[in-house]
Amino acid sequence: MSSAEFDYVIAGAGSAGCVVATRLVQAGHSVLLLEAGEKDDSLFHKIPATVVKVFQQKSWPYMTLPQAECNNRSMLIAQGKVLGGGSSVNGMIYIRGQRQDYDDWARDWGCDGWAYEDVLPFFRRCEANESLGDRYHGETGPVHIGENRYRHPLTQACIRACEQMGLPYTNDFNGASQQGTGFYQTNIKNGERQSTSQTYLKSLTGNPKLTVITHALVHKVCLDNSASKATGVQYSVKGGAVVEAKARKEVIVSAGAFGSPKILLLSGIGPSQHLKDKGIQPLHDLPVGKNFHDHQHMSINATTKDNISIYEEDKGFSAVKHMLQWLWTRSGLMTSNILEGGAFIATDGSDRPDVQFHFLPLLDNFDNTPGEKPEAEAHGVSIKVGHLRSKSRGEVRLLSSNPADLVEIDAQILSHPDDLKNQVRAVKTALTAMEQPALKRLIKRVIEPDNISINDDKALETFVRQNIKTVYHPGGTCKLGQNPQDSVVDLQLRVHGVPNLRVIDMSICPQVPSGNTNAVAMMIGERGADLILHPENFQRQPSTTRETLYV
Repeated sequence: MSSAEFDYVIAGAGSAGCVVATRLVQAGHSVLLLEAGEKDDSLFHKIPATVVKVFQQKSWPYMTLPQAECNNRSMLIAQGKVLGGGSSVNGMIYIRGQRQDYDDWARDWGCDGWAYEDVLPFFRRCEANESLGDRYHGETGPVHIGENRYRHPLTQACIRACEQMGLPYTNDFNGASQQGTGFYQTNIKNGERQSTSQTYLKSLTGNPKLTVITHALVHKVCLDNSASKATGVQYSVKGGAVVEAKARKEVIVSAGAFGSPKILLLSGIGPSQHLKDKGIQPLHDLPVGKNFHDHQHMSINATTKDNISIYEEDKGFSAVKHMLQWLWTRSGLMTSNILEGGAFIATDGSDRPDVQFHFLPLLDNFDNTPGEKPEAEAHGVSIKVGHLRSKSRGEVRLLSSNPADLVEIDAQILSHPDDLKNQVRAVKTALTAMEQPALKRLIKRVIEPDNISINDDKALETFVRQNIKTVYHPGGTCKLGQNPQDSVVDLQLRVHGVPNLRVIDMSICPQVPSGNTNAVAMMIGERGADLILHPENFQRQPSTTRETLYV
């Protein structure tokens, strides 16, 4: 078994892993960055409007187990498998969540030092915002955050409909308040996607301190003979011989909500009985894979009276025209992330948004479970709608001790009774938007849900159970916390009881923040790197109120 030695070895070059690698190398450390996917050098990774193509082709094909509360449906829950991870295949929407999300982490989940004011500087550190410069935004970070240059009329109609419902127009969902409707800011610059690979990592081109290996499947973290500390990782490239990489300082796992627990479990870190069942010697008993949760949504689809959507714009002469415009001028439809606008709405009687809209200028069914529904063959408009704070909790487990196998995802969607009520309320809110003048004059017929009254709760419950699907925002499986009985990493992202080993990605979230998660992953990467390089800066501010939620 060949081996090499580095200061840090990072398993996973996604939204967080690229950030951590960059900051460590900038500080003068040698880093080995391992990515199971390939390089993000395809033209389609640069073109925002080809998001569906790259997502379908460059992702891990994760599926949930059949979900008892969702008519026993198995659901697609794919995740990026390419350099840059999710940031190279996602919808490029820049959303951080709400102040209350992070204050809840500190107050309700025991994560002192992770309240909003604690994490805000790391959000600011990520971004170079082209139009917002108040205390909430950064101007000199690696990732360009800006305004959509292409704005489809159907997206504009959806925004006007939300205003007609009483929502304020906003150009900043990441400032003092998330409530409102408008166009999303995106990580797009000059008509091109700005992934963490093409921003953070690209800034290190030619730096001898960084070694990046793609097609590298991490098998496990290596522990010393006493199993007391991490010393490196074992991995293979394209199914070849096992290689061991040694870490002089730390091993960092940044493989996401599914990959990170998988690596820990294969290393003997996790629930002891589960490891024994898979033929793995338990070394550290921690709740790895527990607390899994995600955002879900339903697509509210309506056909339009006229042919005004982007249906079939990716075919024939239209496709050639749009591609040439992008190649020559970096303008036009191909610069759109398609999910151009949305809304955050408080529907539960409070002033805190609990429902999110994504607007699409076409009929949406691209992320349905394969074979579940036929392709849409008409012009239309969609509102993807979902409740933002699931109370249901599932688990991620190993299928076997073979590193090449995917994980088993027991998602437990809608298993908490509040979640179904909240999702029904979300659907009602979207149906209300469809009834507003700005949309009603354009709509021919609402086809999903079809012929269901907004007041028919039973029928809407049936619709939710049959149509709910992921928004691809999984988290929680290597939970942050102080107690090894109910968390995997401590407040500085160190794996409990295993020195020199950290997890730095979305898997640490006790509750996934309210909205799209790429910005959150980058923040966690920035915070994680700072905890490694400047542990003296970490401040804990004990909370006065605390309770355990959703257990």
